Amino acid sequence: MELELRFFATFREAAGGKTVVREFADGSDVGDVLRELEAEYEGMDGRLIEDGRLAPQINVLKDGREVLHLDGLETTLADGERVSIFPPVAGGTAGSDTADDTPPSETTESDATDTDVTESDATESDATGSDAGTEVGGPPTEEGWVREEVSYRGISRRLAAHYLVNLGGELVGTDDPASATRVDGEEWRSTLRAETVTAAASITLTEVTVSFAGEESVLSGLLPEFKRKAMRAGG
Repeated sequence: MELELRFFATFREAAGGKTVVREFADGSDVGDVLRELEAEYEGMDGRLIEDGRLAPQINVLKDGREVLHLDGLETTLADGERVSIFPPVAGGTAGSDTADDTPPSETTESDATDTDVTESDATESDATGSDAGTEVGGPPTEEGWVREEVSYRGISRRLAAHYLVNLGGELVGTDDPASATRVDGEEWRSTLRAETVTAAASITLTEVTVSFAGEESVLSGLLPEFKRKAMRAGG
């Protein structure tokens, strides 16, 4: 079968291009494809699969859907399907703009470099559930998707994640909303970060920023609902 492979950031450099179309054995799953890529490209060796699982912070999409929300490495593939592979990324966006198929670290809206963001980068306060000082990368996008970034004061990251789950999202990488930095839904993805800001004099508040990427028609309905919940909680 023939698959279209799309690579991003450092993986694009390793593959020598943005898109590769190549043949794989019929019945291959995502794990089979990633193992072949690790064997073929030096820059991917050991970076896609760790201990028999998808490597941490790696995003692999089958026709725009996270394989973690399907069957993981055992997600089956069929002729003509597209597999997109993102390395760990950092960054964010301001406002809304039409996204190409590059991750946040490669867009003109982001000032970030291709710095890996892993669980080991979390601050001590983040590990204990505090919102202060938490930073994560913006969500990876698909071609034609748009980006939105919103910030609200007076709500916690846990509450923001809880609202996103109520709006149809799923926590990624954790079962605890208090430690969530990623929530993905159907045709949309989001990352959450929080920091302590000074409101006035000695008064400080938690400001939660949520970066969205998704179909424009989906975000046009999702964001007003999220705003309604956030404003009701935080004022």
